[in-house]
Amino acid sequence: MKQPLTTDSPVRTSPIDSRHGDFECFLGFASGRYTRTHGPFWFGVALVLTVLSWIALIPFRETYFGKIITSGWQTNWLCILFTWWCLCILYAKFLKVRVQRRAFDIQGLFPVRTDFVLSPGTSGDVLQRIAQRVARPREYLLFNRVWMALSNLGNIGEVRDVGAVLDSQADNDSSTIDASYTALRALIWTIPVLGFIGTVIGLGTAIGSFTDVIASGDSASGGANTNSIREKLSPVVGGLATAFNTTLVALVAAVGIQLLSTYVFKLEEDLLDDCAKYCNNNITSRLKLTDW
Repeated sequence: MKQPLTTDSPVRTSPIDSRHGDFECFLGFASGRYTRTHGPFWFGVALVLTVLSWIALIPFRETYFGKIITSGWQTNWLCILFTWWCLCILYAKFLKVRVQRRAFDIQGLFPVRTDFVLSPGTSGDVLQRIAQRVARPREYLLFNRVWMALSNLGNIGEVRDVGAVLDSQADNDSSTIDASYTALRALIWTIPVLGFIGTVIGLGTAIGSFTDVIASGDSASGGANTNSIREKLSPVVGGLATAFNTTLVALVAAVGIQLLSTYVFKLEEDLLDDCAKYCNNNITSRLKLTDW
């Protein structure tokens, strides 16, 4: 006999939707799976933010900070562009993690009674409740995993096979999230490389200008020689400033992004762990593959 399914918690009437709270979907762009982001869209946002940063820096060009940024004009602004791109991606992923977390707010999908047993006969009722209370449940990490397990109960012979299905899906979810950081890791690697390129450019300028200083020292004498050397040293100092400032900007940006990336990645790892705990508590530990 089919076991009646009753819940001990109030039922939420309005279904949750993974597209509510997703900034990409709000603007009409296709959202990536789970916490994956739309890279080209966020690159456009980063480009706009870079232009706004350039405009905002105009009144402060003669300050210490302004001189650091403008001394390595080409590479520094590329670093700023990539930094904004990384920050936008991380912010989007942070919002997507919050959206995924809403799945745990839904109560009453599984009865809390100690005598409740999950079987092929009761799994259909659980899936129906999920479908009623969650719009697009397969777009949620948690509900997609639950759906994969419960929809295949009739074809699974042993409880350990259900655990194998959940473990396999957990590995797939982990791989999906890890792959979503590929572009971000490439950008984090690229930013300090741009700083080193700026260093090479600055040192090349300084060395080239220092050659002029040596030549002027050989061709002039006395006060004229001193004045000439001072004039020729200005590009040398400017080149050295470019060399060190571009490295400074790139390394500071890379370190900051790496720390933020680690924080967001930890949030996603915690999400995966909570999904695994949820499935163990509500599916594996309450499963019986003999219909009543």
